Amino acid sequence: MDILRINLSHTTHEVASQIITDLHDYIDEAKIAAEVGVWVDINGPKVRTGKLPEGKDVYVEQGADFFFVNDISLIGDNTKIATTYTKELVNIGDKIFVDDGAMSFTVVERLADSIRTEADHSGYVGENKGINFPSHVIEELPALSEKDKKDLNFALDTGVDFISLSCIRNIEDVEEARLMLGNSKAKLLAKIENERSMQNFESILRLADGIVIDRGYLGAEVDVEVVTMNQKKMVALANIAGKPILVASQMLESMRVSARPTRSEAADIANTVMDGVDGLVLSAETAVGRYPVEAVETMRRIAISAEHNVNYYEYQLKMMRSIPKPVGVSESIASSAVTMARQVNASIIICATELGGTVLTPFIARLVAKYRPQIPVLAATCIKQTARQLNMCFGLRMYHHKGPIETVVDGTLRYAVEIGLAKPGQIAVVTSGQVVGFLEGVTTKMQVVTVPEFTD
Repeated sequence: MDILRINLSHTTHEVASQIITDLHDYIDEAKIAAEVGVWVDINGPKVRTGKLPEGKDVYVEQGADFFFVNDISLIGDNTKIATTYTKELVNIGDKIFVDDGAMSFTVVERLADSIRTEADHSGYVGENKGINFPSHVIEELPALSEKDKKDLNFALDTGVDFISLSCIRNIEDVEEARLMLGNSKAKLLAKIENERSMQNFESILRLADGIVIDRGYLGAEVDVEVVTMNQKKMVALANIAGKPILVASQMLESMRVSARPTRSEAADIANTVMDGVDGLVLSAETAVGRYPVEAVETMRRIAISAEHNVNYYEYQLKMMRSIPKPVGVSESIASSAVTMARQVNASIIICATELGGTVLTPFIARLVAKYRPQIPVLAATCIKQTARQLNMCFGLRMYHHKGPIETVVDGTLRYAVEIGLAKPGQIAVVTSGQVVGFLEGVTTKMQVVTVPEFTD
């Protein structure tokens, strides 16, 4: 696991704090060298179901009447449930989807305080599940509710590494969230979960630090074949921009109850990896599934197998043809480092990421990862949070250097030898440094070195 995700729509601040504390304590006690990032998910303008007795799902029979009630304080049952959206919206004949389309209802009557629907099929309805109105776009909901603002401030006070906002609709939603972040070093992830966000994807991509495609909720908004093709387009655009993009929801859905995935799930994951995603997100499989560890292990095996069958040299050539010209200094050095590493038969690329990075001044390691080198890339930094955040980028190994910044390259080479990524006498390509006169965060130095023999 590279990143731990906590959805604040399904837990309290107290429980989230304890989870984060337990994670850090385990890493310290186990003396694990890896840095694990923490990602907090904020609800955003997403409509959800209300509460149920003891939080347990209720079973609804096909054809049964089911009421969506405009009273969030209501405790529901197998005939009714509250919703977080209480204004007039749907019409008779409209569809309402719950839990990424797991349950479907048809509106049959509008009442003063509720909507009467008929269940299209039998199944379970749970509390705090997403509700989709595919025939309507809800414009008046703010990007951040009062609860969202409290959740976001909690996340910032806790020092998390990533914050994502669900149901982003346009660039204005991203701007509102970024203003709330202020000078925080946390990275903002935009979740693509509706048709509006797909239509506005390029503008959202420019302002967000990363993208999450939530296919479950999105698939309840638009046709599944549209989701499939747009996923490929969005991945390609994010790759060109050099920003991490993740795919989430229903990756290994069958492993909620089964110890093995279906063949179609394995093929889906492999194709997603081969399309160029930076990461894969497990949700219900690990949150409420019966086989959380097996799901992680299965995901990892499939991803590794897929990566071994990608022609990354062709990928590099395609990327170099696709990026807008002229390119910046850091971008040029990143692509040159990957090319040089291949030409001189280097065993490793080392990226000394001295500072952090913003939307305007990205990490050099992230840019190198963009070109998918076929050898290990070791990203070195003196900032622990930077190491955790770079976990989101494809193919990077992190090294948190605890010594003075002047020794970061030597320390990284030593670490590479210790963990078996390089051997003395092999060649390493190193990118690092700022030269006086260049903007902060701009990498201006690349060198080819021979990995030394370390005797102490």
